[in-house]
Amino acid sequence: PQHKPMPYIVGNETTSKLSMENGLVQSATVTTTSTGAAALVSLTASTYRSVDYQVQAVKGSSYNTSLIKVVHDGTNTYMTEFGNVNQPSVGIATFSTDINSGDLRLLGFPSSSDSTVFKIIFSAIKS
Repeated sequence: PQHKPMPYIVGNETTSKLSMENGLVQSATVTTTSTGAAALVSLTASTYRSVDYQVQAVKGSSYNTSLIKVVHDGTNTYMTEFGNVNQPSVGIATFSTDINSGDLRLLGFPSSSDSTVFKIIFSAIKS
């Protein structure tokens, strides 16, 4: 069998995965205590063309959930974020995507250096 590179999760995580012919479904947990960009999920861009992310962010007793869809052309990423639910208010984190060193990344930007826990379930579809 040919070895294929697997996607990886950055940070402190627990991961489970279901691989399929045309993609995969995977989950992860990442905790950060920085306001800088946190690479929440990295996938090999040449393998995966589009991804749907379900993201939950928790900081103390504040909670956020969002749906993020992304597709890329090999150089640029195109994303939309929708279905945001915030309790008690907005502002736990913002999100973006990019391609860096051949990896398609979901980036989280926490609003404070307080511990922020991201739980992600995503489905990635092959190119």
